[in-house]
Amino acid sequence: MVVSVSITVIMMNPNIEYPYMPTGRHIKYVPHDHVFMQAAAQAREECAGDPSYPVGAVLVKDGEVVARAGNGFNRGKQVHVCPRIVLECPTGTGYDLCDLHLSEGHSEPSLMKVALEEGIDPTGCDVYMYGHWWACEPCWQALIDSGVRDLYVTEDAHDRFSRDKVYSQTMSTSLKSAYIAGPITNVENFSEQAAFYVALGDTCEAMGITARIPHRDNSMNETLSGGDPSQVYAWATGECENNDVTVAEVSVPSLGTGGELVEAHHCGKPIILMSKKGSKVSRFVLGNPAVVYHFEYDSQEDACRKLKNVLKQL
Repeated sequence: MVVSVSITVIMMNPNIEYPYMPTGRHIKYVPHDHVFMQAAAQAREECAGDPSYPVGAVLVKDGEVVARAGNGFNRGKQVHVCPRIVLECPTGTGYDLCDLHLSEGHSEPSLMKVALEEGIDPTGCDVYMYGHWWACEPCWQALIDSGVRDLYVTEDAHDRFSRDKVYSQTMSTSLKSAYIAGPITNVENFSEQAAFYVALGDTCEAMGITARIPHRDNSMNETLSGGDPSQVYAWATGECENNDVTVAEVSVPSLGTGGELVEAHHCGKPIILMSKKGSKVSRFVLGNPAVVYHFEYDSQEDACRKLKNVLKQL
């Protein structure tokens, strides 16, 4: 359908410091409720495969939306933990750390790919992007190489889609409870390890996630009371089933922890793995299909910070 619209265009805002802008090019702005911007917003909702920073874009030719796409390779909504967020990479950096955030998976190149696949010539067309306030160099190049005329964002995009504002909307965990798993029986310094597990639990609880910790919450734990093994097993497997996520420290080999991870997988629960830098983690553990993320840490503080950054993406 061809749409006849009146466009109020604002050229590049001189008060905004863009991370990148090609010579001779400018970003243009339209109101948030502009019909083509709303089409881009719908593309963001339906097509974007990046849950943390979703972006939608549409290609407009002769007053008609002829193609649409979202970032994250146009895959639509999915569960994904981004290493850039875990590692707190500055904006515009670290794309190589995350397959989902590779430049070819951004909304602009994805849109050009859709147009090409559908036999649409982008030459002289305009792109309306919703969800971001600037385009990186590879994205600009994709638009320029395709012959796109102008790139439009919302007139308040630099504020509306600032990293802090977007993350405040998307980085809100849906998890209600977590099971903290890790070696107990054969650790060299149990009191130190126990304090580490409590710190992980405190990180969860600071986010509103109830934490269950074996040495603290299981009165039958063999290390503390020499409890019956069958009761310890029943308690641990029940915790893997009853909690929303299993957070497992896997620096030191542990038969019990390995069993708990298998149980979590069988119960359809996600697993977060962590290991101290330099430790060797079993490939069997790393290959568990329920593992949504594994990170390495160099201190308790580092582990807790990274855990928080993983949890808020789930």
